[in-house]
Amino acid sequence: CAFVTGASQGIGRACAEWLARAGASIALVARSEENLREVAAGIAAGGGRAEALPADLTESGRPASMVAEAAARLGGLDIVVNVAGVSRRSDPIDISNDDIDLAIDLKLRASVEITKAAVPLLRERGGGSIIFISGLSHVHTHVFHGSGCIPNAALAAYKHQLAKRVAPDGIRVNMLNPGATATPRMARQTKRASELTGKTIDEVKAKRLAAIPMGRFVSADDIATTVLYLVSDLAGSVTGNSINVDGGECQAVRV
Repeated sequence: CAFVTGASQGIGRACAEWLARAGASIALVARSEENLREVAAGIAAGGGRAEALPADLTESGRPASMVAEAAARLGGLDIVVNVAGVSRRSDPIDISNDDIDLAIDLKLRASVEITKAAVPLLRERGGGSIIFISGLSHVHTHVFHGSGCIPNAALAAYKHQLAKRVAPDGIRVNMLNPGATATPRMARQTKRASELTGKTIDEVKAKRLAAIPMGRFVSADDIATTVLYLVSDLAGSVTGNSINVDGGECQAVRV
């Protein structure tokens, strides 16, 4: 039984679909009820089971209540995949408080609250797996990366201590750092970067692509299949790690 946030599109949707193909029942969480029902219908058409749980995770108490609702509907919880987040491209010396607040509330605070609510449920099942979908912006960045790098860095630290804390319970905790991933969010970010830099959208895309040694953007499926590995028994001793899925883009030392 898996709880997936940001499941209405992009990486979250791909994670939900791949986990469902592998036999997990899925609780789909995001703001758009219409999109969630579309994802749930697709999973059902493939023989899987998915529950659509529309919610604004920035609302007080909502993350924990969604975990409880998911466990009640699915009959328990084994896997948590925290994907939901926002990163509005901005100048770091002109970033707004609203952007900072939204990034922290949706990516950091909601993920921590979800985790706190989920750990007792995973313990009841004898263990499980928690995944945080972060990003390269806290490892290496560019000038206009925006508000997303702030909660990503905080989650990296939280992941590290959490992994040690819950390892005796059989719960594994890992983080994925997607590189430039072809999703609807990337399209919005590219448009905003074009506005900030004065370059055309094609020029912005070409510059990003040129920085990727493998010569292609990451796909949502690239992220989802790595998640599938990490939550499976194949990764039974893998915990506390941050894994870059970026086509070789990251220039920082990988430690």
